[in-house]
Amino acid sequence: MVALRKLLPPYTLHTPGGERVYLPDLKGKILVLLRNPGMAQALALRQEELATLEAQAFLLAQETHESPLPLLLDREGNLVHAIPEKGILVADPFLEIYHLGPVEGVEEILDWVRFTGAQCPECVLPEAEWL
Repeated sequence: MVALRKLLPPYTLHTPGGERVYLPDLKGKILVLLRNPGMAQALALRQEELATLEAQAFLLAQETHESPLPLLLDREGNLVHAIPEKGILVADPFLEIYHLGPVEGVEEILDWVRFTGAQCPECVLPEAEWL
């Protein structure tokens, strides 16, 4: 199940060319997943900034189509349907989800990337199971 402050489930997605992409293999950079082509277009224009923030962004879809960002196919829709139409999923380099919800535009996406990058997993007390 996809949920905030939980690890991204180990889904296997595909590229339009048929290559398998196992989500745990994307560890190491902040991960941005979105499903809105308009937002993908705006974010693609900021690729240099994403690289500086050590982030990678992908457009999710159930079918192949043109994409300004690398396209990942989720034919079953397991992950696509977890992200709101005008929303994003942002996960830290360890694939813990920090944002899963709507955003107003590319500036808010980049704000979430900056926020996620500023987090220190070793600096936060673990959540108590009883809270």
